[in-house]
Amino acid sequence: MSVNRRKRRTAAEAREQVLQVAASRLQRYGLEGLNIVGVAEEVGISHATLIHHFGSSEGMRQALVERMTALLVQDAVETLSGNESLDGLFEKLFSVFSTGGHAKLLAWLAIEHGNREPPSEAMRGLFDALVLACTEQLPGQDMELARHIITLVISAAIGLGVAGDQLAELVGTDAAGGEGFPRWLASRVGEWGSAGGDN
Repeated sequence: MSVNRRKRRTAAEAREQVLQVAASRLQRYGLEGLNIVGVAEEVGISHATLIHHFGSSEGMRQALVERMTALLVQDAVETLSGNESLDGLFEKLFSVFSTGGHAKLLAWLAIEHGNREPPSEAMRGLFDALVLACTEQLPGQDMELARHIITLVISAAIGLGVAGDQLAELVGTDAAGGEGFPRWLASRVGEWGSAGGDN
């Protein structure tokens, strides 16, 4: 008779599995998918075990935001380090920040926590790398212009990721999943960046 033994996970492995499941549920169900009972059930652990690893449902969401943002920024840095036109780079940057449910998660975090918690040193380092990668693509390597462009693109991407479908219906443009607005914005920002921000 064989005994079916569950493989024991380290605390780090368990946390990582919880965050992977939470990210998947966020994409499938939106913020409602981040309830700790549903996440714990899908991972195959108890509610109490999940709380043990994260302290609270809020702790799990915070860890998920940090993980997803770190992955996004790394993707964005890689995108900006490629050999593409500026508008192509900014279109990819827009896409990285507007899809996958993280726009809603970042918006939730901003509403829920405001400015109470400063960014972690790791997150600040990732964004510094993003600014540097963008700066290197601009004529004259204008770091202040790079910061403004990144702020504009990410702000617009999060806004479209949160309310794009409703906004598109109100103003009569394509839906959030369409390419019209991101492509238009990337093109304008690319032109602006190529001109050094003078026009």
